[in-house]
Amino acid sequence: MMEDQRSPALLAGVDFRGTTNATERVSGHIRPGRKRAPLLRYIRINLPRTTRLLLLVVVAVIGAASAAVALSGHEPFPFASPLLWSVVGATVLFVTVGLLTSARIWTWGMGIALSSMLVYVGGLAGDAPYVWNGASVVHAATWNLTLLASIGYLVLYGALRYGMIVAAPDDQNFMD
Repeated sequence: MMEDQRSPALLAGVDFRGTTNATERVSGHIRPGRKRAPLLRYIRINLPRTTRLLLLVVVAVIGAASAAVALSGHEPFPFASPLLWSVVGATVLFVTVGLLTSARIWTWGMGIALSSMLVYVGGLAGDAPYVWNGASVVHAATWNLTLLASIGYLVLYGALRYGMIVAAPDDQNFMD
Protein backbone atom coordinates (compact mmCIF):
# COMPACT_ATOMS: atom_id res chain seq x y z
CA MET A 1 0.00 0.00 0.00
CA MET A 2 1.37 3.37 -0.98
CA GLU A 3 1.27 6.19 1.59
CA ASP A 4 1.92 9.88 1.12
CA GLN A 5 4.40 10.78 3.85
CA ARG A 6 3.95 14.48 3.03
CA SER A 7 0.22 14.36 3.76
CA PRO A 8 -0.90 17.51 5.66
CA ALA A 9 -2.82 15.34 8.14
CA LEU A 10 0.18 13.08 8.83
CA LEU A 11 2.50 16.09 9.15
CA ALA A 12 0.09 17.63 11.67
CA GLY A 13 0.23 14.44 13.72
CA VAL A 14 -3.25 13.22 12.78
CA ASP A 15 -3.35 9.61 11.70
CA PHE A 16 -6.77 8.15 10.97
CA ARG A 17 -5.44 5.03 9.26
CA GLY A 18 -7.25 1.96 10.50
CA THR A 19 -10.31 3.82 11.72
CA THR A 20 -13.79 3.09 10.43
CA ASN A 21 -13.81 6.14 8.18
CA ALA A 22 -10.49 5.20 6.63
CA THR A 23 -11.42 1.60 5.83
CA GLU A 24 -15.18 1.63 5.16
CA ARG A 25 -17.41 3.61 2.85
CA VAL A 26 -19.14 6.49 4.63
CA SER A 27 -22.80 6.38 3.69
CA GLY A 28 -24.56 8.16 6.54
CA HIS A 29 -26.43 10.59 4.28
CA ILE A 30 -27.14 8.27 1.35
CA ARG A 31 -30.79 7.30 1.13
CA PRO A 32 -31.63 3.62 0.56
CA GLY A 33 -31.63 2.78 -3.13
CA ARG A 34 -29.40 5.74 -4.03
CA LYS A 35 -25.70 5.89 -4.82
CA ARG A 36 -24.98 9.47 -3.72
CA ALA A 37 -26.01 11.87 -1.00
CA PRO A 38 -28.22 14.87 -1.88
CA LEU A 39 -26.33 17.69 -3.61
CA LEU A 40 -26.59 20.08 -0.65
CA ARG A 41 -24.74 17.56 1.56
CA TYR A 42 -21.61 18.24 -0.48
CA ILE A 43 -21.63 21.95 0.37
CA ARG A 44 -19.61 22.54 3.53
CA ILE A 45 -18.57 25.97 4.76
CA ASN A 46 -16.32 25.83 7.81
CA LEU A 47 -16.21 29.43 9.08
CA PRO A 48 -17.62 29.03 12.60
CA ARG A 49 -16.77 32.47 14.04
CA THR A 50 -17.85 34.30 10.89
CA THR A 51 -21.11 32.36 10.78
CA ARG A 52 -21.77 33.10 14.44
CA LEU A 53 -21.20 36.80 13.81
CA LEU A 54 -23.43 36.70 10.71
CA LEU A 55 -26.28 35.10 12.64
CA LEU A 56 -25.96 37.72 15.39
CA VAL A 57 -25.92 40.55 12.84
CA VAL A 58 -29.05 39.26 11.10
CA VAL A 59 -30.93 39.10 14.41
CA ALA A 60 -29.64 42.57 15.30
CA VAL A 61 -31.03 43.86 11.99
CA ILE A 62 -34.41 42.34 12.86
CA GLY A 63 -34.35 44.14 16.21
CA ALA A 64 -33.17 47.47 14.77
CA ALA A 65 -35.84 47.40 12.07
CA SER A 66 -38.50 46.55 14.65
CA ALA A 67 -37.34 49.44 16.84
CA ALA A 68 -37.41 51.81 13.88
CA VAL A 69 -40.98 50.75 13.03
CA ALA A 70 -42.05 51.15 16.67
CA LEU A 71 -40.52 54.63 16.85
CA SER A 72 -41.96 55.77 13.51
CA GLY A 73 -45.40 56.46 14.96
CA HIS A 74 -47.14 54.45 12.23
CA GLU A 75 -48.53 51.38 13.99
CA PRO A 76 -48.99 48.44 11.62
CA PHE A 77 -52.06 47.30 13.57
CA PRO A 78 -53.64 48.21 16.90
CA PHE A 79 -51.41 47.38 19.88
CA ALA A 80 -48.43 46.53 17.67
CA SER A 81 -45.98 48.63 19.67
CA PRO A 82 -45.75 46.22 22.64
CA LEU A 83 -45.13 43.34 20.24
CA LEU A 84 -42.46 45.27 18.34
CA TRP A 85 -40.74 46.26 21.58
CA SER A 86 -40.83 42.66 22.81
CA VAL A 87 -39.04 41.63 19.59
CA VAL A 88 -36.48 44.38 20.27
CA GLY A 89 -36.00 43.24 23.87
CA ALA A 90 -35.58 39.61 22.84
CA THR A 91 -33.08 40.73 20.20
CA VAL A 92 -31.02 42.69 22.71
CA LEU A 93 -30.95 39.67 25.03
CA PHE A 94 -30.06 37.32 22.15
CA VAL A 95 -27.22 39.46 20.83
CA THR A 96 -25.84 40.07 24.34
CA VAL A 97 -25.82 36.36 25.17
CA GLY A 98 -24.36 35.58 21.74
CA LEU A 99 -21.50 38.03 22.14
CA LEU A 100 -20.64 37.26 25.75
CA THR A 101 -20.99 33.48 25.89
CA SER A 102 -20.29 30.49 23.69
CA ALA A 103 -23.82 29.12 24.10
CA ARG A 104 -25.59 27.52 21.15
CA ILE A 105 -28.56 29.88 21.05
CA TRP A 106 -29.64 29.58 17.44
CA THR A 107 -33.07 28.13 18.21
CA TRP A 108 -33.84 31.24 20.27
CA GLY A 109 -33.15 33.28 17.15
CA MET A 110 -35.80 31.26 15.36
CA GLY A 111 -38.30 32.48 17.95
CA ILE A 112 -37.29 36.08 17.28
CA ALA A 113 -37.49 35.63 13.50
CA LEU A 114 -40.87 33.92 13.67
CA SER A 115 -42.22 36.60 16.03
CA SER A 116 -41.10 39.30 13.64
CA MET A 117 -42.76 37.47 10.75
CA LEU A 118 -45.96 37.16 12.79
CA VAL A 119 -45.95 40.92 13.43
CA TYR A 120 -45.42 41.45 9.69
CA VAL A 121 -48.43 39.26 8.85
CA GLY A 122 -50.47 41.20 11.41
CA GLY A 123 -49.43 44.40 9.64
CA LEU A 124 -50.68 43.00 6.34
CA ALA A 125 -54.10 42.55 7.91
CA GLY A 126 -53.88 46.01 9.51
CA ASP A 127 -52.40 49.28 8.35
CA ALA A 128 -48.77 48.47 7.57
CA PRO A 129 -46.40 51.35 6.75
CA TYR A 130 -46.34 51.26 2.97
CA VAL A 131 -45.96 54.20 0.62
CA TRP A 132 -49.60 53.97 -0.49
CA ASN A 133 -50.65 54.11 3.17
CA GLY A 134 -48.90 57.44 3.68
CA ALA A 135 -45.56 56.19 5.01
CA SER A 136 -42.26 57.41 3.62
CA VAL A 137 -40.11 55.19 1.42
CA VAL A 138 -37.64 54.74 4.28
CA HIS A 139 -40.33 53.57 6.71
CA ALA A 140 -41.77 51.20 4.12
CA ALA A 141 -38.31 49.77 3.42
CA THR A 142 -37.66 49.37 7.15
CA TRP A 143 -40.98 47.59 7.54
CA ASN A 144 -40.10 45.19 4.70
CA LEU A 145 -36.65 44.67 6.22
CA THR A 146 -38.28 43.05 9.26
CA LEU A 147 -39.62 40.34 6.96
CA LEU A 148 -36.54 39.98 4.74
CA ALA A 149 -34.12 39.72 7.67
CA SER A 150 -36.38 37.13 9.31
CA ILE A 151 -36.43 35.07 6.12
CA GLY A 152 -32.65 35.41 5.94
CA TYR A 153 -32.32 34.05 9.46
CA LEU A 154 -34.61 31.13 8.64
CA VAL A 155 -32.44 30.25 5.62
CA LEU A 156 -29.22 30.48 7.66
CA TYR A 157 -30.71 28.43 10.48
CA GLY A 158 -31.85 25.78 7.99
CA ALA A 159 -28.34 25.61 6.53
CA LEU A 160 -26.93 25.34 10.06
CA ARG A 161 -29.26 22.49 10.98
CA TYR A 162 -28.63 20.72 7.66
CA GLY A 163 -24.87 20.83 8.22
CA MET A 164 -23.92 23.12 5.34
CA ILE A 165 -22.55 25.80 7.67
CA VAL A 166 -21.28 25.67 11.21
CA ALA A 167 -21.37 28.29 13.97
CA ALA A 168 -18.90 28.65 16.83
CA PRO A 169 -18.21 27.01 19.26
CA ASP A 170 -18.67 24.06 16.88
CA ASP A 171 -16.56 23.31 13.84
CA GLN A 172 -16.49 20.64 11.15
CA ASN A 173 -12.99 19.36 11.97
CA PHE A 174 -11.57 20.04 8.53
CA MET A 175 -7.90 19.32 7.96
CA ASP A 176 -6.53 21.82 5.42
